[in-house]
Amino acid sequence: MNRVAHTAKQICSDPDCKRIKIIKTDQGRLNFEIADKEAIDCVIQSIQRHLTVMPGTQQEIFNKLKTEFEIKRTEY
Repeated sequence: MNRVAHTAKQICSDPDCKRIKIIKTDQGRLNFEIADKEAIDCVIQSIQRHLTVMPGTQQEIFNKLKTEFEIKRTEY
C-alpha cells in the first residue's frame, strides 16, 4: 500500500498530503480522502502501475478499489 500511495502523491506532486490522504482504520482497512478529480486519476494511475507486481489477493482488492475510484471520478 505504501508504494501505491507514494507513487500517487508523486504523480500529483502532493508530498504534503493535501490532495491525497490515506488513513488506516483500527480494523486494518484503508480509507482514502481525495480532494479532486485529478487526484483520483493519480491514484488510479498508481494502482495500474503497481498492480502486476502485487500478490493475487492484493490485486483483487486494488482492482475493486480502482473500479470504485473510476466510478467516483465520474461524480466530480
